[in-house]
Amino acid sequence: MTQMALAHPTLFYASDRVRATSMSGTEPRLVVSFTGVGKPDTREQAEEFVNTSHMGGRNHVLFVADTLRSWYNGPGVYEEILDLVESYKRTHKIQEVVTFGNSMGGYGAIIFAGALGAKSCLSFSAQYSADPKVVPEEERWMEYRGKIAHFTRPPMETTLSDECIYFVVHGGGDREKPHWSRFPRADNFNHYLADQVGHALGKKMKAAGQISAITQCAILARPVAFRRALSAVFKHLRRVEKN
Repeated sequence: MTQMALAHPTLFYASDRVRATSMSGTEPRLVVSFTGVGKPDTREQAEEFVNTSHMGGRNHVLFVADTLRSWYNGPGVYEEILDLVESYKRTHKIQEVVTFGNSMGGYGAIIFAGALGAKSCLSFSAQYSADPKVVPEEERWMEYRGKIAHFTRPPMETTLSDECIYFVVHGGGDREKPHWSRFPRADNFNHYLADQVGHALGKKMKAAGQISAITQCAILARPVAFRRALSAVFKHLRRVEKN
C-alpha cells in the first residue's frame, strides 16, 4: 500500500518582523501555531506541532513567528499577526480557530486566543511575561528579552475570553514556578503541573508517543479526555485550582 506523503508548510506571509507558513485543510478549522524563540544559533524559528495540528489534512494550519523574538512586544507585531490571521480566515472561509504554542509560542497562544475568537487554546511551558519587572526571578532568554525596548503587552489575565477553553501545562520545578504561579485562574482555564520536567514538557510527551492524543483533545475542546491523555504521560499531575 502506498503511504500518503506528509504535507509541508509553505510560505504565506513575511515581513521584517513576522513570518507565517501554512498548510491547507479540508475542514473550516484553523489551528494557529505560534513558534517558540528558537535556538540562539539558528536564524529562523522552526514550525512546531506540524503533523499533530494538521490532523491528517483535516485542519488548516498557520505557523506564526515573531522573528524579533520580542514576545509580541515589537512595534506593530501584535497587530500585524492579527491582520494576517484574519486575512487567512477570510480567504479560506474559516469557521473555527484553535491556538497552539510552546514557551514563547505558548504565551502567544494564550494572549492571541481571545482576539482571534479561538474556540480552544493549547499552551505548553508558557511565560507569564517576558518583562523582567513583572517576573524578576526569570533570567533565561536575556539575549532576546534584553533587546525589548518597550513591553507593550497588557497583563495576561486581561486577554482571556470566556468563549475559549484554555488547556495550559507547565512542568514542575523551581525555574517554572515564577511563571505558572502568576497565571490567571478560571473555570475555563484548565491548568496543570506535570512531574518535575521543567521546560521540557514537549520532549517527554513526544517520547511517550502521546503528543497527538493530547493535542487532539485540545483541538476538539475535551477537558476530561485532555487530563486522561496527560495522565498517560506524567505520573505526578495536578491541576492548578481556580481562586
